Amino acid sequence: MITELLLPAKSPTMTEGTLVAWKIKPGDQVAIGQVIAEIQTDKAVLEWESSDAGRVAVLLAEAGQQLPVNAVVGLLTTKPGEDTTAAVAEAKAKNAALAAPVAAPAPAAAPAAVPAPALLSAPTAAALSAPLPAPTAKPGKSVRASPVAAKVAAALAVDLRKVTGSGPDGRILRRDVEAAAKDGSASFASAGATAPPKPKLKLSRADGPAQADLPLSPMRSVIGKRLLESTSTIPHFTVSETIAAERLADLREQLAAADVKITVNDLLVRASALALRQHPKLNAAWLGNAIRQFDSADISVAVAIPDGLITPIVARAHTKTVRQIGDEVRALAKKAQEGRLAPAEFQGGSFTISNLGMFGIAAFTAIINPPQVAILAVAGIKDVPVVRAGAVVPGKQLTVTLSADHRAVDGADAAAFLKTLRELLEAPALLLI
Repeated sequence: MITELLLPAKSPTMTEGTLVAWKIKPGDQVAIGQVIAEIQTDKAVLEWESSDAGRVAVLLAEAGQQLPVNAVVGLLTTKPGEDTTAAVAEAKAKNAALAAPVAAPAPAAAPAAVPAPALLSAPTAAALSAPLPAPTAKPGKSVRASPVAAKVAAALAVDLRKVTGSGPDGRILRRDVEAAAKDGSASFASAGATAPPKPKLKLSRADGPAQADLPLSPMRSVIGKRLLESTSTIPHFTVSETIAAERLADLREQLAAADVKITVNDLLVRASALALRQHPKLNAAWLGNAIRQFDSADISVAVAIPDGLITPIVARAHTKTVRQIGDEVRALAKKAQEGRLAPAEFQGGSFTISNLGMFGIAAFTAIINPPQVAILAVAGIKDVPVVRAGAVVPGKQLTVTLSADHRAVDGADAAAFLKTLRELLEAPALLLI
């Protein structure tokens, strides 16, 4: 019997993925649950475990190739010597039909012909799909690198096959690439190899400086589609609140002096979770024909990564201490930067916090992440003059802006939530209980 290996959808928003590396080769015996490949989705690089068993008859995709979900990338057979000619032809026809609607470019027949995109600074994810030169390392060596490390390697002309990884299971991290670039031990030139050809830029000099058209990475493409969907279909409205932040800033300084690693964002996550428990209309999802209110406050925290934005989740944040929340947020952010988040760590969530306070901005609004019905935009703490007892004195203020889906949330609901949030943040010691 012949079984097709179909590229799986590893996240709800995934429509295509990049086959980062094969863990099998023709002739290998595959068991159910065995890791057969690594796939870069619109969110992270994930392992693909086989749901079938058999011997690898043929692989129809190369490492680095971008493919639509459900593309046939290989065939397994359970009978020795079974003829796969017809199955291969059928698989290629299926792949052609899947690629046609999205007008995806056909992969090149040879590595030298695979184009890399034009860039003015750092390479995009598509650039990383260009094959490296013939390996000088021993055959069969598998390269495991975070997306960030791979991008830095491409920018610094570092051969990842010559880099020793310091991450989990030998995974190559950014620091490993930078160290190798600094000592020159893994550069293409150091071994007499030829670096991959530099891509030609698509430049336009009509009326201004040179420009480059950068292909969309899978993540950037999904972000664009989801945000367009959000702004086009969700009736957003916003409500802002100004919070007296002197006590908040003082508490953080006192904790820092005691070498306790708690940030204002950690306190915000805790306060938001407690406020959501009091105002469940904002802790909800719009389902089209129903509104699902959640009992658990699962807070999605927006984290910037090189390709865009990802929202790892602090599950059941209302049950966790501020220190637990802080430790979890830092661990999730680190995994996000290294492309190691598991699907369960970024899929779902009942409410989102987007914090740009570290950039010192005064205020901003955020776009709702459907099917959630609200998102909180957090600005920076500002030194401002305030009036107290009829006198103008120095003070600190924090502005937060709530974007809500008017189909599920009314203005009074949003205002009540922000009032509770303000009361909690203006008495931050209560958040430590």
